[in-house]
This record gives sequence, structure tokens and C-alpha cells, in this order.
Amino acid sequence: MTVTVLRRIAAGATLHRIHRPFHDAVFFGPTGATPQGRFDAPDGSFKVLYAARALETAFGETLVRSPHIAFVLSTAVNARVRSELLVTKALRLFPLIDGSVSKLGLSFTDLHGDAYAKTWAVSAQIHDNTPADGILYTSRFYNQRCVALFGRAASSIAESPNMKLPISPADAAKLAEKFGKIYVEP
Repeated sequence: MTVTVLRRIAAGATLHRIHRPFHDAVFFGPTGATPQGRFDAPDGSFKVLYAARALETAFGETLVRSPHIAFVLSTAVNARVRSELLVTKALRLFPLIDGSVSKLGLSFTDLHGDAYAKTWAVSAQIHDNTPADGILYTSRFYNQRCVALFGRAASSIAESPNMKLPISPADAAKLAEKFGKIYVEP
């Protein structure tokens, strides 16, 4: 692997998650060995926590999964909560936001697609061959930064006082509007 300059998120920064209430906000998954998320270990050998630098980005990554659907359902929003995580020690992240994507044999189509075999393999390569705490990547839906943190970064993040908060209908409507969607209540 060629040398890549790692990006940093400083201690004191906040990360945002929208997640199921039965998962802790600091949740490295998946629970089994079968990968599910974009940067999960292909063999289950390490776990990953997904977060965003902004609440809007977390909303897009979690609740605006189908761009062709013009609405966000209240049932989907009500099945989740929002949490803020605090970065307690600077995070070193492998950037998949520029030419480093091509260095690893990926295109942005691969990175933003739903066929995860390539991103799983690249995640394992980064995990196994660099000191990175995780991966810095761009949201598919909001052109802002997200992170996929490896389990080895667990000591670098902590819960904030803002944990497992419901997303109000007013907030959901504002967030949905940022994506050109309509928040729909039954």
C-alpha cells in the first residue's frame, strides 16, 4: 500500500449518529461475522462504527437511502434516535475522498454504490496495513464527510450528554427538506 497522509479529527470534535434505540450510540458492528455496512470487515475480524460530521449527513445516510422516493416516513424516523459522540483523542483517518480512492483500485462509483465487496476488501486492507483509526469518506447523499471507525478507535470516542434523543417531527421535516424530501406522518 502506498503511503497516504492520514486526515485528523481533533479531540473535542462532535460526531453524529442516527441509530436504532436498542443499539448503544457507541456501537461497533455488525453483531455477527457477516458484513452489512459499506466498510465492514469481510470476514468479521474487526467491527466498525459509522458516524457523520453533521446531523444532516447522518440523517441522509440513515433515512434517505432511496433517492427515487420523494418522502421520509415518520415510522422510519420514529424507529431511530439521534446521538452525539465526543472525540476524546485525535482520530487518524484514511481518506477515501480524493485520489487515494483510485490508488486503492476503487472509483467513486464503487465507493458510493451498493455492491460492497470492493469496499469491504479495501477496508480490510486499510485496517490491516495502516495505523488509521478508520476511514474518512463522503456521504452518498449530502456531499459531506462521514467516518467509519475501526474498533481499535473505541478509546478515542465517548458518549456526550446528547444520547438517544428522539427526532421531533419538526426536526425531521427540516432535515428531510434538505434532501428535497417530504416528511410524511400517518
